Amino acid sequence: MSFIFKGFVSFVFYFSFLLLLPTSGIGSLFAGETVEILGGPEDVNLRLVALLNKLDPDFYADEKTQGFVYRYRNRWKNPYDFNIYVGKVGKTSPDSIIRIESPRRGQEKMWKEILEQELLQKAPHESAVPLSEKYHVVSQGLNLISPMASVGYNSWNSPLFSNRDTFVSMSIYLLCDLILAGGAYLYAQENLPKKNIWDNMANVKGAGNVWDSPNAVGVFAALAVSRAVRAFDAWEDTSAHNKTAQFGWSFKF
Repeated sequence: MSFIFKGFVSFVFYFSFLLLLPTSGIGSLFAGETVEILGGPEDVNLRLVALLNKLDPDFYADEKTQGFVYRYRNRWKNPYDFNIYVGKVGKTSPDSIIRIESPRRGQEKMWKEILEQELLQKAPHESAVPLSEKYHVVSQGLNLISPMASVGYNSWNSPLFSNRDTFVSMSIYLLCDLILAGGAYLYAQENLPKKNIWDNMANVKGAGNVWDSPNAVGVFAALAVSRAVRAFDAWEDTSAHNKTAQFGWSFKF
């Protein structure tokens, strides 16, 4: 049993790494969305900062601009997750470029659509629709049942998620439950009380199933870990969605 369990955990950790790689900072270097805007970086920067303050003022300017003129990042209390850069289109061009990077592809596209509608006054796509409010109590309630269900609720008709973001998030929470709860279950099963020779001679009934193990409580503790993490993520997802919805922008899904 121990050999099978170790092999299972190794496989799940390897698969988790493959899922997490696209959402890491490494992946964001080759992704991102860009918007070209008429005007110099200073003027565009003022308009961008005004927009960021309107959405959520909890962000800061990063001195490491990576070749751009300005860079802004969200603080941990900000429900959005972004890196936004402002720079010149080219050395001789008077126009500017805004680059958006986020661990989620959906947020990158969302920011691009917001910037186009706000700074370029570009009409949304003909199939774009305004956002409906989401509810913290629903997201948190579903999380108690399954973190995957909470992710599904928050990603439905929300620009914060792409289909890929939804799949990766759901897969990660599923794998966390498999690793933590599955590992705790196998540990409790392997540590069931064993009958000694006198119990066998007296035909004493042994432990019936894994829930008779003193370590069975570990299964519930393991399930609580992924739900505690998702509780924070669910708050961020719902808050960011509702902040975006209140401005009446439309998005294409």
